[in-house]
Amino acid sequence: MGATVSTEHQEKLLLLGLQTAHLVHDWNNTLTLLQAQCAELPPSEAARTLAASLAEAAALPRQLLGYLRQTPGAVERVLLDEWLRFVTSELRQLLGARIRFLLYDSAPGAAIAVDPGQLRNALINLILNARAAVGESGRIVLETSADAATVALQVRDNGRGIDESVRSRLFEPFFSTGADSHGTGLGLSSVKTFVEAHQGSIAVEPGVDSGTTFTLRFPIAT
Repeated sequence: MGATVSTEHQEKLLLLGLQTAHLVHDWNNTLTLLQAQCAELPPSEAARTLAASLAEAAALPRQLLGYLRQTPGAVERVLLDEWLRFVTSELRQLLGARIRFLLYDSAPGAAIAVDPGQLRNALINLILNARAAVGESGRIVLETSADAATVALQVRDNGRGIDESVRSRLFEPFFSTGADSHGTGLGLSSVKTFVEAHQGSIAVEPGVDSGTTFTLRFPIAT
């Protein structure tokens, strides 16, 4: 049975890769047209914001291809605590007003070598999973730490937790606990691919009484 499932996953990924190649081509053509039109706009704050958004949109196909190829993108030296403080307001927008969102930045000056766009997407995936776990109210915590060799980023929630039968399959491509057909199961699989492509590791642990903790660990960048 295991070999059959593995083959099925490989076939799905191959099909996804072929579809992605067509999507990237069409996406880039559309963006080229939009960027050309944006360049004709009178200078303004709105025009600058639009140009910046189009530049971010241009990076999305590269991130998707990086996932499929299991390779990092544009790697940069990122001071994790500073970067998290910068993106915290954006992450808060993903959560309802009744969910407490806390950041404990405990790795001052510690840097990692990652693609910031892929790191952002991985964190969004984990935040959205935590939001689903806590429901309309609860607590989600981001916490960093560092030792002599690595920097860790934890995402903790106090939600309903994850059964062992589910936890053992969380990082499988296309595995989903959703009852409908909309879940692709690519979220946590893509997070794992991103982390390992940057020489890191990811672990998931149940809370003491409830909740779940995801720990991403990366080598320190000097």
